[in-house]
Amino acid sequence: MATLMRRVGPILDYSRCLDCGLHRHRCICASLEVHPTRVRIRFVQHIQELLKPTNSARLACRILSSAEIVAWDRVAPPKLEPEAILLYPLEGSLPLQPEELTESVSVVIPDGTWAQASRIANVLGHGRVRARTLPLGNHSLWTVRQCKDPERISSAQAAAVVLELAGEAQAAASVMKALVEMDRAILSMRGIVREPASDKVFPTREW
Repeated sequence: MATLMRRVGPILDYSRCLDCGLHRHRCICASLEVHPTRVRIRFVQHIQELLKPTNSARLACRILSSAEIVAWDRVAPPKLEPEAILLYPLEGSLPLQPEELTESVSVVIPDGTWAQASRIANVLGHGRVRARTLPLGNHSLWTVRQCKDPERISSAQAAAVVLELAGEAQAAASVMKALVEMDRAILSMRGIVREPASDKVFPTREW
């Protein structure tokens, strides 16, 4: 006797998107807006971050046309412009000010685990760069990576805060929204379900 098979639901594609890293049936690439920004963001990325689906710098570069990822090489670290801003809480770093974010400035964000980012920042900080930190009061939107300190935000969220400071609110909001949607999708892949993000979650801040 032939066995009757009943289709329960759609056939899902569990291979990963090469851009966002999500399962293809959860891919968010088509919904991402692209924004040109006058502030240039440069992520200096540890090699171990390259293929991680939880890497947020890759997501930011899909949205910000002026952002780029530079591979970290301990032996031959990337050369930075003399007036570049290094965004990391090194000893002696000053709070980043809106007036510093001119059209020609490059903001460098170490990308990796906090231990990896610390090593990258310590090497880059020996050059002629301006070491800066973000204003206090940020809360991490990237829950797929656990951290006891909510002020330790992801690379993409750090870039969004920089753009908020620069007055580029639409680009900042797009990064924030995509970060929350990506976070929700990754958690869903792990069996954790959260409600979709609302636009009201991303108010524009006055600095």
